Amino acid sequence: MEPKFIIFWAVFLTGIPLGTLLCIRIPFLRYLTLGVMVWCTAEPDLVGINFFSREFYRAMTRGIEISLADLCAWVLFFSLIFDKKIKVYWFPPTFGIYFLYLFIAIFGWITAVESLPVSAKATYIPYSQFETNLYPLFEITKILRGILVFWVVANLGRDPKAMRAIIWGLVITVLYLTYIVLRDRYLLGINRVKATLGHPNTLATYMALMATLLFACAVSTREWIKSFFGYLFPAGCAALCVLMTISRGGLMAMAAGMGLAFTFLSLRNISLKNTLLVLLGGVMGTFMLALAADTLMNRFFGEQDAASDLEYRGKYNDQAKLMAEDYAWGVGAGNFSAWSFEKYAEIIDESLPPGTPPHNLWFLTLGELGWPGLVVFVLFWIRLYQVSIPFVIFERSSIYHTMACAAVSATLAGHLQNALQLGFRQSPLFFLNHICMGMMIAAYWVHKDAKKANAELPQI
Repeated sequence: MEPKFIIFWAVFLTGIPLGTLLCIRIPFLRYLTLGVMVWCTAEPDLVGINFFSREFYRAMTRGIEISLADLCAWVLFFSLIFDKKIKVYWFPPTFGIYFLYLFIAIFGWITAVESLPVSAKATYIPYSQFETNLYPLFEITKILRGILVFWVVANLGRDPKAMRAIIWGLVITVLYLTYIVLRDRYLLGINRVKATLGHPNTLATYMALMATLLFACAVSTREWIKSFFGYLFPAGCAALCVLMTISRGGLMAMAAGMGLAFTFLSLRNISLKNTLLVLLGGVMGTFMLALAADTLMNRFFGEQDAASDLEYRGKYNDQAKLMAEDYAWGVGAGNFSAWSFEKYAEIIDESLPPGTPPHNLWFLTLGELGWPGLVVFVLFWIRLYQVSIPFVIFERSSIYHTMACAAVSATLAGHLQNALQLGFRQSPLFFLNHICMGMMIAAYWVHKDAKKANAELPQI
C-alpha cells in the first residue's frame, strides 16, 4: 500500500474517535468542524483521496472518493448520536424516497454486465475492458456519502449556532475561491478560470449557488454593516467568479437564484437598507457586465450557435432514451460512457464522438437507472420542495426561514444547470446541494417544534 494511503487511513480512523470526543466536550469545535466541511466542498482534490481510481474513464465519479469532508461528517454524526443533550431525528421526510433511489442504483450494480471491451476508438484509454461491474459502485458510495452529509446538516442545523457556522463556512469558501480565481486570471493568464473545481462550468454553477445563498443572507440581515460587508460583498465576489468563467448557464442560474431569493424574502424585509442593497447590487452587476461585455457577447453570440449546440447535445440525450428502451433498469450508474462506446453513439450518429455523457442530469439518470430511477429521483425533489416551499412562503422571518429560502432558491437555480450540465453529479456541487437539502429539512423540523411550543425563532 502506498504511503499516502497509510497516512490517510491513520488520520481517518484516529481522527473520528478523537474528533467526536472533542466535539462533545467543546461545542465550538463542532461548529468549526461543520464550517470546515463546507469549505472542503471547494477542494475535492487537495483534501481527498481516490481508491480504485479510473481517471481515464469518462464519468462523474471515477473511483471511491474519501475526503476530509467525510471525516468531518463522521465526526459530526457520532458527536450527535453520543451527545445525550441532543435529540436526534433519524429519518428526514425525504429519506424513504432517497433510499429507494439508492436501492435502484444498487440493483443496477448487481445486474450490470461484468465488462465491455474498450473500443478501438477510445485511443486515450490505456486498458482493454470497461469495468461496468465496478463503475456503479463509485456512484453508490458517493450517494451514501451525500446521505451522511444531508443527515448531519439536517440534525445539526436545528441549532442556530450551527446554521451560522454553515453561513460563515460559505463566506470563507467564497473568499478563498475568489482569491484563486483572481490569481489564475490575472497572474497566470487563464481565460476561462476553473479554480479548484476541475471545469469552468462546475465553478460557475458552484458560485451561482453560493451567490444565491449569501445574497439571501444580505437581504435578511437587519444590521447594515453585516449585510453589506459580511454577505453582499462575498455574494459580489461569487458573482465576479461566475463572470470570469464566461458560463452562459452559470450567469442565468445565478440571476434566477438571486431573483428567487429576493422574491421569497422581500415582503418580510422591506426596508431602506434592502432598497439600497438592491440598488448597490444592480450598480455592481452593471459595472462588472460592462467590463466583461466584449467577452460575454462573443461567448453568447459569436463563439457558438446556441441552437446547433442544443441540437448536438440532444444526440447524447437520444442515446439515454435508447438505453432506457433496451434496459428497463438502465445500464447502471456510471456506465453510460461504456455503453455509448459499445453501440449507442454509433446508432444515433456514426460521426458522434462516443463516450460523452449527456449534458443533462435527467437524461443521464434515465440512461443509467432507467425510468424507475428517473421517476424516483424526480419524486425526491418534489417531496423536498413539498416540505420546504410552504415554510418559505407562509412562515415568519427567522434564521431558518432565511436559510430555507436561500437553499430552495439555490437548488432551483441549480436545476437550470442540470438541464445543460452535469453539475449535480460532480463532487463539489453534489455535496453543496446536500448541505442545502439538509438546511431545508433543519428549517422544517425547527418550525414544527416551534409551532408546538409556540416559541419565537432567532433572526439571522
